[in-house]
Amino acid sequence: METKNILWMGLIITALLTALMMVDLIPGLLAAFIILPGGLGLTYYAALSRNRIEYIAEQRLQLEFSRSLIQNRDLQGVYRIASKYAMRMIPCEKVIIWKPLKEKYAREQAPDYIAAIGRWVEGKQKSLVVDEQNRVPADLELPDAVQSILAVEFRRGTNGYGVLIILNKKKLEAFSHREIEMIEELKDVCLSSMEQLLEEQEAQLYPMEIIKALVRAIEDQEADFQGHSERVAVLSRLLGERLGLDKDEIKDLYYSALLHDIGKIGGQTMESDGMEHATRGAGLLEGIGDLKRVREGIRYHHERYNGTGEPEGLAAMDIPFIARIIAVADIYDALTCLCPGEEQLSPASALQVIKKSSGSILDPLVIVALEEIETALKPQEEE
Repeated sequence: METKNILWMGLIITALLTALMMVDLIPGLLAAFIILPGGLGLTYYAALSRNRIEYIAEQRLQLEFSRSLIQNRDLQGVYRIASKYAMRMIPCEKVIIWKPLKEKYAREQAPDYIAAIGRWVEGKQKSLVVDEQNRVPADLELPDAVQSILAVEFRRGTNGYGVLIILNKKKLEAFSHREIEMIEELKDVCLSSMEQLLEEQEAQLYPMEIIKALVRAIEDQEADFQGHSERVAVLSRLLGERLGLDKDEIKDLYYSALLHDIGKIGGQTMESDGMEHATRGAGLLEGIGDLKRVREGIRYHHERYNGTGEPEGLAAMDIPFIARIIAVADIYDALTCLCPGEEQLSPASALQVIKKSSGSILDPLVIVALEEIETALKPQEEE
C-alpha cells in the first residue's frame, strides 16, 4: 500500500473513532482527545515505516545493479543488465534497447513503432514520457496497444549508444517523479560503464594492430603464407566459441593462433627448420606477462593426437586444448588456402580429409566443432 493511501486510511479511522467517542460528549470528549493524537501518531509512523521499507528495497536494488555492472566486462552485457534492472525498478510489459546502427543487422527486426520511438528520442536528444498525464507527441504515431512509455537515450555529447524503452507500466498510473529519476540514474551509470569498456577496447586495438603488422612482415617472407596466421586465428576463435571456452581462454587462443608461426622470424622457413619454429616462437614470449596459455598454443600446435608430433611427442589430453584447436585450424587453412591452386580443396572437401585424421592426428572433439561451423565457412568457398 502506498504512503498516501496509508495516511488517508489512518486519518479516516482516527476520525471515526473520535466521532464515536464524542457521542457521549463530556465523558467521551476526554477519550477523544487522547485517541485523536494517538491515531495521528500511529498513522504517521505507519507511513514513515512504509517509506523506510521502500527506501531500503530501492537501495538494495541499486547496490545489486552496481555490482552486476562492476563484474561485467562486455558491452552487450551492459545492455542486458540495463534491461533487467529497468524492469525491476518499474514493473512493465517489456524493456527494449533500440540501437540504430544495429537495426538492419538484428536477428529479429523490432516493430516499426519501436524504431520510431528510438529515432524520436535520438533526434530530439531528450527523454520521452507517455502516460495518463503526458500525451503522445504530435510527430510520433503509436499503436493503441501502447499505453505508457518511458524512453531515455544512452548519449554523451555527439556519441549515442542506443535508447532504453520501457513499455506499458503494469500499474495503470503515471510514471512518478522518483521512477523517472531512477531510470535516468540507471542510464547515467550504464553510460559511464559503456565508455569505460570502449576505452579499454580502444587501448587494446593498437597493440593488436602492431601484432598483426609484425605477423604480416613475417608472412611476407613467403608469399604463399600471406594472411595465413589471421585466417587461422579467426577460425580458431570460432572453434573455441563452439567448444564453450570462456572469454579469457578465447582471447588467449586468438593471440596464440595469430602468433603460431612467429618463430619463423629471421627468415627461417618450414623446410629449413622443420617444426623448430614452434619451440622458438614460444621462447620469444618467455617472461612477457601472464602468457602461459599463449606460449603453450604456439609451442605444441604441431603435436599430434596419437603422440607422433613435435616437439615432445605429447598425445591426446596431454596436449594443451588450445594447441589441439590451432592444429585443426592450421591444417584446414593449409588445405583450403596454402596448397597450390590446383591442389586447393573446398571447405567441404577439406572437412572430409580432416575427418579421416580424427583420433589419429587431430582431436575428434575439435573436428566435430569444425563440422558444426562449416556453414560459417561457406562464404570463403564462394570467394
